[in-house]
Amino acid sequence: MARFVSPITDMKPNGSLRFFKSGTNSTLVTYKDELETPGLENPVIVPVLANGNIQNVFFSGSAKVIYLDEFGVQYAERDPVGGDRELGDFSLWDAAVTYDINDIVETSDGKFYQSLSNGNVGNDPTITPTSWKEIRFIEMWNENIVYAFGKVVQTVDGNLWKAVVSTVGNDPSTDSGANWLPAIDDVKIPAIISLKWIAKDSDFTAVSGESYQIDASSNTVNVTIPTLAANNDFTFHNETASTFKVQILNPLYTINGPNGSFLAGTDIELAAGDSVQMVAKSTSILEIVGAQA
Repeated sequence: MARFVSPITDMKPNGSLRFFKSGTNSTLVTYKDELETPGLENPVIVPVLANGNIQNVFFSGSAKVIYLDEFGVQYAERDPVGGDRELGDFSLWDAAVTYDINDIVETSDGKFYQSLSNGNVGNDPTITPTSWKEIRFIEMWNENIVYAFGKVVQTVDGNLWKAVVSTVGNDPSTDSGANWLPAIDDVKIPAIISLKWIAKDSDFTAVSGESYQIDASSNTVNVTIPTLAANNDFTFHNETASTFKVQILNPLYTINGPNGSFLAGTDIELAAGDSVQMVAKSTSILEIVGAQA
């Protein structure tokens, strides 16, 4: 919290100041001390002394200040006033700087923390969770950035990915799984974290626990589902460049989807760019747990 320094140096003696939230007519509570101690609030109308000075005024953020003379007539207005911090948000944490609540700093390990209180000084964010909370940002993937293990990014298609190694230049959307995997809890979607894409361009029989990147650019690719056991899982993706469909043959099973069920004898077709993940609920029922069209 910064101390108010008037941009007008010749305030009218015996006048007063009114503080509002910047850009509004909502009264801004100010304090006599920088810690915002309850009970030490300034009056709504802050008096200007006979010598043209005022008492200490502290507030967070920016303010609109109305200047009144001794008769209560406005003679000036300034907006915004204050709001500048010594180092500013996202600067490296400095043990000598006093931080206000919600101030954000970066630590030497590249992480970001937000202050939990006013008067926060000397508390190392990396070891004092009572004073700071770590915050993270979802970045758009950039081919020029080196991403550390565990970093989560978003691609232009809206999907989220987690780095499984330190990586640079590997597009998560087309990665084999060696560098990026979907940022999804494998408790919610079984085995998604361990998926490794296997390339296919002709008919094949699926294997539980495997995921397939299917190139159907030359012909329709037929996929056979094997005999099921509970919790078997299968993931199929028809490449965006494919000109033919992928056909998941279904002579035996009931496949439950978000919009209804496919009965035995009804095949599932994937157009170019479509994906589907299925998990066996029993020896006769598959359930679609993830799909993208």
